[in-house]
Amino acid sequence: MLYSIGQDGIQFHPPVKIPMYLSGNFGEIRGDHFHSGIDIKTQGTTGHHISSVEKGYVSRIKVQANGYGKSIYVSHPNGYTSVYGHLDRYREDIAAYVNRMQYKKQSHTVDLYLNKSTFPLEKGEFIAYSGNTGSSSGPHLHFEIRSTAQQHPTNVLSYNLEIKDQLAPRFHSLFLYPMNTLSQINGKAERFSSKVVRDKGIYTIPYGTTVEASGTLGISVEVFDYLDGASNRCGIHTLEMYVDNKLSYSHVMDEFSFSETRYINAHIDYEERIKSGKKAHRLHRLPNDRLRIYSQTLENKPLLVDESRSYAVRIVASDVAGNSSTLEFTLKGSELSNAAPPSDKGDNIFMKYAQVNSFEKGPVQLEIPANSLYQDLDFSFQSSPPADGSLTPFYQIATREVPVHKAYTLSIKSPDLDPSLHKRLLLISHTDKGEVVSAGGEYQDGHVVAKLRNFGEFAVGLDTIAPEITPLGNMRFIISDELSGIAKYEGYIDNQWALFEYDPKNNLLFYLYDEQRISKGSEHELELYVSDEKGNVNLLHTTFNW
Repeated sequence: MLYSIGQDGIQFHPPVKIPMYLSGNFGEIRGDHFHSGIDIKTQGTTGHHISSVEKGYVSRIKVQANGYGKSIYVSHPNGYTSVYGHLDRYREDIAAYVNRMQYKKQSHTVDLYLNKSTFPLEKGEFIAYSGNTGSSSGPHLHFEIRSTAQQHPTNVLSYNLEIKDQLAPRFHSLFLYPMNTLSQINGKAERFSSKVVRDKGIYTIPYGTTVEASGTLGISVEVFDYLDGASNRCGIHTLEMYVDNKLSYSHVMDEFSFSETRYINAHIDYEERIKSGKKAHRLHRLPNDRLRIYSQTLENKPLLVDESRSYAVRIVASDVAGNSSTLEFTLKGSELSNAAPPSDKGDNIFMKYAQVNSFEKGPVQLEIPANSLYQDLDFSFQSSPPADGSLTPFYQIATREVPVHKAYTLSIKSPDLDPSLHKRLLLISHTDKGEVVSAGGEYQDGHVVAKLRNFGEFAVGLDTIAPEITPLGNMRFIISDELSGIAKYEGYIDNQWALFEYDPKNNLLFYLYDEQRISKGSEHELELYVSDEKGNVNLLHTTFNW
């Protein structure tokens, strides 16, 4: 069906003139956040006309290297604000205004708030061209509808936009896991996972698969929605779990705030996401999960299994268009078998999520603010020998499978170095592929101190290497940095600041010739400065003709 029932009866004009097929929808699981809009495919190309979906005015223009890249915000008299992201460029008069502000501030990155009289708009009026700027993986339009007063993103698919959806959600995987040391699945204190199959219109686990459990059980499911005209996996609008036909869990993705979006790491099966990359919804609420998407009339608790009985579990996933799918399986209660003794994980202490937690051992100090964890934690600490250019041993702080909400402070004692190198010190960590990456931080009173929002392995490192600048011709340059990352770039043409644009996903820094700023038919002098997060600077000094 087409989405036809809009919130408050609002009928928005389509933001694009081409048929709207989606590569992403509202509320789907992303890294550390829920997706706040819809991603409209633009036929693999840039330059499509973007129109204001309703009468209003341009209230904000933001240009950044990452995020939405070039974006525009339009406030409407109906109480909503529409947002258009990853734009290639603005229409001519808006582009000229932005250019003036960038030169005034001498910055490619700007965040401009405008009054009603600067750029008033009619419904359907042309405002920009679609693009691929910012943190975009391909040409598309990121489109949002926010409440103007609170700036909360709302579910775009709830409005009157002609986006066809006759496809039901699909379940892919089921996960069960013990919630404590007195819980087991199939006689083991280990996670259980199963692919699901569809039989007579209902999803279930494969025939012959046994699921017996004791104690307190967590359940999560990998489930996605799909829309007509695209194979992309999208987010679920409503997810419910019934145990013996009684509703025990429910969440609905209609609206959220940016201040709470990081609680997605409590909502999802975070351990499964880290281990396998799968995006599974947890079907219970962790103690410090403060999302407001859950039913307020349910406890949304894990399942407490009685060993003397079986449980009929039914999980229903629905989309905004009313399509739904069901996953059913039977869970049999069983006695707790002899549990293996817990393995030695080094230094362990118990941390309560609602209080400040501190840890100190040798050269390592740690302070975790209250409510940085989503639930109580059996905290572990280990060390391993120096490796990969580290100046200290690597210290294992808990595990990567444990999510962190608020930033905590990690301090590691620095080795004795020449004081001139102190400003080049930082913490380093490893990627899944074993690559050394920066974790940030700075030297303070004999330690390297960083604010972190993830657990894992950390050590002290040193970055003394300046970024590289590689000319490609036609005022295009590849810029890269070995460790701490690009922090700043500045270009000067004939001793005057020039507007260079940066595309981090392609490591590309470029200048668009502007005859209003430099004269044609002559030789010009270029100075290009690129610095990294530890203050290492590279200068390219050359001449060019235009």
